[in-house]
Amino acid sequence: MLTVIAILWVLIWALLLVDLFRRDWSIGVKLVWALAMLVFPVLGVIVYLIVRPPSSADVHGVIGSADAPVGERSRDHHPV
Repeated sequence: MLTVIAILWVLIWALLLVDLFRRDWSIGVKLVWALAMLVFPVLGVIVYLIVRPPSSADVHGVIGSADAPVGERSRDHHPV
């Protein structure tokens, strides 16, 4: 059971690191957050989830909106 919890925690931590490095923040801010999540794994992850501002994908519910074709992005914002 402990192994399952550890695997889930590593997956959550990895997904948050991916989220962190996709944001349009400076390298210094990203580095500080990554180090905080590495040094204080539980507290760092919880604080990051509380403090981080929502990205445009979080607000609009769009996954990979930057990679979507232009027509699909405009359709997501202006339904017909």
